[in-house]
Amino acid sequence: MKETFWQKEEFQKLGKEKIAILQELAEKAKHKEPMELLELLPIYSKKLSGGNPIAPAEREALLAAMEQSLDNQERQRFQKAVQMLKMMGKL
Repeated sequence: MKETFWQKEEFQKLGKEKIAILQELAEKAKHKEPMELLELLPIYSKKLSGGNPIAPAEREALLAAMEQSLDNQERQRFQKAVQMLKMMGKL
């Protein structure tokens, strides 16, 4: 049996509370443009980390949850926007 996106080990390590936050984000991210998604990042980063600096594993889980809700074309645009932010040191 193939594991679902949410059953992957990297998510399970985060715990049920954080998985619920990521699932909420994935639901809110549906049908949003990449720039709208990027506006959700600081909100959900704060929720996920409890207001502390977000850990790299949490940041990657956050981005993966956002990508989960996108179709292929939207996912490619989102990934480009994320790469630009990383190059600028803003992510």
